[in-house]
Amino acid sequence: MDHFNYIIVGAGSAGCVLANRLSLDPKNNVLVVEAGGKDLNPLLHIPTGTAKIWNNPKYNWSYTSEPEPYMNDRQLYHPRGKVLGGSSSINMTAYVRGNSGDYDRWGQMGLTGWSYEKVLPYFKKSENYLSEKSETRGDGGPMKTAISPTKDKIFDAFRSSSEALGYTYRGDYNGSEQEGIARMQFTTAEGRRQSTSVAFLHPALKRANLTAITRAHVQRIVFEGNKAVGIEYLKNGRKYRVDANKEVILSGGTYNSAQLLLLSGVGPANQLREHGIEVVSDRKNVGSNLQDHPSVMIEYERKTKSAFHENLRLDRLLFNMARAQFFKSGPATHPLGFGTGFVKSRPELSLPDIQLFFRLFSVQSHEWFPFIKKPGPTGVGLLACHLRPEARGTVRLKSSNPSDPPMILNNFFANEMDRQAIRQAFKIERSIMSQPFFHDHLGAEITPGEEVQNDNEIDAFVRETAMTVFHPIGTCRMGADDGSVVDPELNVRGCENLRVVDASVMPDLVGGNINAPVIMIAEKGADLVLASNS
Repeated sequence: MDHFNYIIVGAGSAGCVLANRLSLDPKNNVLVVEAGGKDLNPLLHIPTGTAKIWNNPKYNWSYTSEPEPYMNDRQLYHPRGKVLGGSSSINMTAYVRGNSGDYDRWGQMGLTGWSYEKVLPYFKKSENYLSEKSETRGDGGPMKTAISPTKDKIFDAFRSSSEALGYTYRGDYNGSEQEGIARMQFTTAEGRRQSTSVAFLHPALKRANLTAITRAHVQRIVFEGNKAVGIEYLKNGRKYRVDANKEVILSGGTYNSAQLLLLSGVGPANQLREHGIEVVSDRKNVGSNLQDHPSVMIEYERKTKSAFHENLRLDRLLFNMARAQFFKSGPATHPLGFGTGFVKSRPELSLPDIQLFFRLFSVQSHEWFPFIKKPGPTGVGLLACHLRPEARGTVRLKSSNPSDPPMILNNFFANEMDRQAIRQAFKIERSIMSQPFFHDHLGAEITPGEEVQNDNEIDAFVRETAMTVFHPIGTCRMGADDGSVVDPELNVRGCENLRVVDASVMPDLVGGNINAPVIMIAEKGADLVLASNS
């Protein structure tokens, strides 16, 4: 039986950061266990490679929800990274911290140490911002971030149209002010994706006191009473046990951390007994409080030349991928995103509740070649997501078998407030794209089409087409109250030597993509772990 000071379950956005920071002290013997494999595939590192690895089960848990009752019983796709770097290795690389007001709200909830003033140093600690420096941005951290390098005149139309409607152009939405329209920022640099595996884990693996095991699926946490003393994992069909002298830290993400707690006997006692699982700690809210950002998209034909579409021609695509791989240059090194915005669905709101994603391609875009395969439509899309939904979902066990996926239910659009917000988001999209600045660029509306006009028609379109933007949080909620799953130091209530450090601890959604906040949580979590074990 092997012994380590710290065992980290999951080498994703949080786990890689923890592995780096906890192993800085050579006295700490650290193990990180990942269910997926190594991040060796070049497509994981070339920014546009996302399109090819996105649906690959080798790198993706590829979860689906239960039938969603307010979305025509559709089952929604929920990708999660299953590889070193986790979702930071397969995401669109967007770097968004959220609004400062989000963290001040956490502080007002009684979460001492989680106000914006307290978390800003951790955002800065992780980051090396390659664009204009400021007092709010980091310049010495492992994670390189930068503004989109993509050049396309249609962005000028997006900016001008937004400004005509009263939206401010924002040079840095991760700075002192978020609200407005901006170029997207990404975790890419020098032609490569900056996953947490690349930025944090690989440099740390040179240390003798850090061990990473891949293709090892953790089956349960081992307890003595309510004290976590180790884990059991399955690798190549054989079970292994390793012990933790100090702490077991779960960093499997919103779905998997909650599932592992339940499989290990930490959760609602009645649910655990239904599956024949011995109760270690009756914590009724494990797996509750699931939140995500629902979204709706509108697409248009494009009349002006699209470099993106031209580069989907198969010979050019192969050339550009080779150029990206061997020379770290060319259009394949540019992220697939482009423009973004943070706006309010109602003027009286204190914080933006809608995020916009302006894209240079249609969902129907694909590779093409003359006389062999016809090209897809030359289009652009504007996607809007609701940043602050009231919907609360659940993660439950399907069975006591760790190989079975969890049961995910989002409950999107269960209340009228959420329906109103996404309806208004749709109207904002259409108002931007209908401004005269786009007239030379855009043709007909592809999706949903001009026949969708009144509120009932918009609502029907949303129910049939809305999706998430893959920002699940909250199933191991952090709180000052006894009903929370973890306390403000990220300790699992009712257990000893057990923490959760990932997106699942977020009490509610932040205003934006969640990779940057998860990295911040891991930076702070590492300090909390070290402080309590010093």
